[in-house]
Amino acid sequence: MSPDELHELSLEQAPSKKKKITLEKFLQQFNTLDMNSYGSWPLSVKITCWIFIFFAVLVLGYFVAIQPKLQAIDNAQAQESNLLNEFREKDSKLRNLQQYQLQLQEMQANFNQQLEQLPKETEIPSLVEDINLTGVNSGLKFKNIRLEDEVKQEIFIEQPITIEATGDYHAFGAFVSSIAALPRIVTMHDFVVDAAPIKDGKSDIPVLNYSIKAKTYRYMGAVENQNNSDPQVINGESQINASDSRNVHIPSIKKSKRK
Repeated sequence: MSPDELHELSLEQAPSKKKKITLEKFLQQFNTLDMNSYGSWPLSVKITCWIFIFFAVLVLGYFVAIQPKLQAIDNAQAQESNLLNEFREKDSKLRNLQQYQLQLQEMQANFNQQLEQLPKETEIPSLVEDINLTGVNSGLKFKNIRLEDEVKQEIFIEQPITIEATGDYHAFGAFVSSIAALPRIVTMHDFVVDAAPIKDGKSDIPVLNYSIKAKTYRYMGAVENQNNSDPQVINGESQINASDSRNVHIPSIKKSKRK
């Protein structure tokens, strides 16, 4: 290696050695400090202590004063969000309150209209007469129309009506359509159909025997609701008398059939 190269290498290594010596001296200054004579401390040591104290105060101030405030702000923002959501929900309900009231009135009107279609107890015989006239006008010949025992449900009373009649398909279809058009609610259940014996061969349309259970319903009043738990009201003498009174109307129905 030439002398010039050795000289350049020594120049490159000189600053790092100087820095190393400076750092060692800086650390030695901390070991030789006089705690009772702050004014005699080197300037570099004073600056280092000031910087350390400054960051220590910052950290301590953050945990003591700033962090609780930030936590309180976060809690307040969360509470604000909840209150805003609650306000929006209540505001939406308030805006739709009038619409809800109109819907409630409409539902109440529909409910009252449905109740009006349920026959009262005194209207059951006239309903049976309407069923009889409907069947006669449709071309059916009734064998029997019988009121069965009432069945009490939770809020209404079910009145089964057993109907036995004879007629062709067209007469039966017209009868069912006419029953659906009655102002009172009448439902049809338990259809039993069988062929009737042919008495003459004048018509090619088969005649059938029909057995149907129709059901009508009436609203249970407050008094009946209170007595609903009393079994004697359902199966007692009062029902037997009502059944007897129902049978009185059967002859009048058969007379209508003869007309």
